[in-house]
Amino acid sequence: MSSEEKLVQPETKRIQKQAFSSLIDAMRDAQRMHEREDKIREIEETHKRQLAALEKLREEITGVVLSHKDILGKELAGDLENQVSSLSLVAIDLTRKKIEEKYSTMLKDKDNQIALESERTKTFKSIEAFLANLPFSLLDKAINLKLLNGAYAANARYNCENNIQFEFSLDCRRSTVLNKGFTLTSPDGEIKVPISLGKSWLKKEPAPDYEGLDHYVLSAAEVTEPHLAATYVYPEKSSTISIISSKRDSHASLTVEYVLSGSRTNITSEPALNKFLNSELIDKSSEALRRSILELENYKIDLVKLISDGKAIFEEGKFDLQQFLAKAWRIIEPAVVAATLREGGPVGEGDAVSSEREEVFDRTFVRQKIISLGESGNALLVSLKLS
Repeated sequence: MSSEEKLVQPETKRIQKQAFSSLIDAMRDAQRMHEREDKIREIEETHKRQLAALEKLREEITGVVLSHKDILGKELAGDLENQVSSLSLVAIDLTRKKIEEKYSTMLKDKDNQIALESERTKTFKSIEAFLANLPFSLLDKAINLKLLNGAYAANARYNCENNIQFEFSLDCRRSTVLNKGFTLTSPDGEIKVPISLGKSWLKKEPAPDYEGLDHYVLSAAEVTEPHLAATYVYPEKSSTISIISSKRDSHASLTVEYVLSGSRTNITSEPALNKFLNSELIDKSSEALRRSILELENYKIDLVKLISDGKAIFEEGKFDLQQFLAKAWRIIEPAVVAATLREGGPVGEGDAVSSEREEVFDRTFVRQKIISLGESGNALLVSLKLS
């Protein structure tokens, strides 16, 4: 095994292979979709040409009659033009009606429409599969969670290099933690937040009034690389507790706020309250929640949004894919070039007794996959020196 092969981990190779394969599938599906669109567009263009030809014919008939005005005389030529125009108009109208009927039949042909929608769906799903592999270098990402009608809805937003952004919805039902209302708890004891100071009969020092989080349900959260921002609500009191946990390198910070009837108390910024706050317990439980939210990335449902160079790729049922697919290929091409230099080998450590071994990501696989594009794949084969 070469030194280059040793540097490429099996999991990385598997992801690269899946991204490459999904992108080629998207190219092929987009090609078929465009062929269907071209067929419908040709029907529309033919319809326009036929109607234009009929209008031109009507004008030409009138012109031919009037061209003999000098010989027939103005009055005779005018009478003849009226009679010929009336007859030709009837014939032209009948022909126009037949054209419209044929156009309507062809345009509404269920087979054409079903085939087009099928190709659009396959193209979208191939792009979805490609992006699910996170094939681009990430600048940052954010996972948002919100409680809606008793269930959590979540999405993941990715901001990538080369001015690409996309968003996936996530399936909270598959999470063992977030498939129901979440309450911040700890096996190490009850999590309480000091919300005010009151008088104590036993001590001279003011004693804190605590609010237990066992009454509070997570209503919204956002996870980014350094932050977890979570809001918990107590519906019966209309009160909320917000917890922001931040960690970057060796620096960590915690912010806890309590809101009731419009009055906001920043507990961590008030030393008299903060000294009663069990920050370690909150940090530990919040970190467990953070991990659970991050695990939702494994349960992607649908591609919600894709933007490249500030332009929406999927918008109002229209797919503007050509430039995006070309850009995506340029980005992953170095990994594909590296694959073409490999002689073979398993993608990962599979079961030795399995009847089916995982395909390899090597020169042969790359070539066979691109050949599936037909003639449109020839340029890619040439650029990879596989033709």
